[in-house]
Amino acid sequence: MAVIVLVLIIAVVIFACIIYFLKPDKTMEKYIKNYNNFENAIIYNFESGDGGLGDYIKFFMLTLTYCMNNNIRFYYKINNTNLEKYIRLKYNEMIITEEQISSLKNYKIQIPKDWYMEFGEETEEKSYYNYNVNLDDVFYFDKSVKQNVNNIVPSLPNNYISIHLRMGDNFLERPNDNLDSDTRKFSEEKLHKFIEKNKNTPIIFICDNNEKRQEIKNKYNNILITTSEIGHTGLYNTPDKHVLDAVTEFYILAKSKLIYGASNSGFSIIASKFKNTKFIRGFEWHEYRI
Repeated sequence: MAVIVLVLIIAVVIFACIIYFLKPDKTMEKYIKNYNNFENAIIYNFESGDGGLGDYIKFFMLTLTYCMNNNIRFYYKINNTNLEKYIRLKYNEMIITEEQISSLKNYKIQIPKDWYMEFGEETEEKSYYNYNVNLDDVFYFDKSVKQNVNNIVPSLPNNYISIHLRMGDNFLERPNDNLDSDTRKFSEEKLHKFIEKNKNTPIIFICDNNEKRQEIKNKYNNILITTSEIGHTGLYNTPDKHVLDAVTEFYILAKSKLIYGASNSGFSIIASKFKNTKFIRGFEWHEYRI
């Protein structure tokens, strides 16, 4: 009898743990419920030229997390950027326009540069965060992004893993004088070992250089590549099609079962945070730019 009771107790405990870990995260819901009770406010202001897609979301979440931890109302200032069209906020109460700001009291405006000033030199601990809120609890992808998937990757498999290799702005097909010199370090050996280890799994290879992605596709039968227009989402004059394709690649990364980051890039690291996708780092933290 005692053994049966013990088994039942263990079963109940296990069941309770499963329910606990499977239940939806209420952190964001609780914050929104108390949102209008907070006296102070911070406005996150991200404009074209402040950084790419990864920067946009990373600094958004840094600011939001700070506000949530300190009972401060978070606002995102609408600047009519291309990114706003494709990655949308779930909570309209957090959106504010230039005209509406004047009605606020006790607020300050936060820009991405402020976080760099706060942290100083980037390190592993200071640059990448385990958010207490999944990104898909805050954002959703516009339907135009989902519709664009078939345009850049016909017949995307249901189950796939992804590789993201950012070679750097120096390797863009359309160089731009507004970009800093940027060549990202990565290991060819590690990259090929990862592909060969997963040779029986469909792999989406996303890269900011057409020549490189074609080279990898020609070498491996399980590699799929996008036909996206490559550009930098952080520039004022980036064509809308380039931004849409970049966000679509980001969406594809976020939906994959696993992401292998061949080089240091916030693009793939932040994509892994949407649904806490497993992220394998193929680079060392000191291997950033050449």
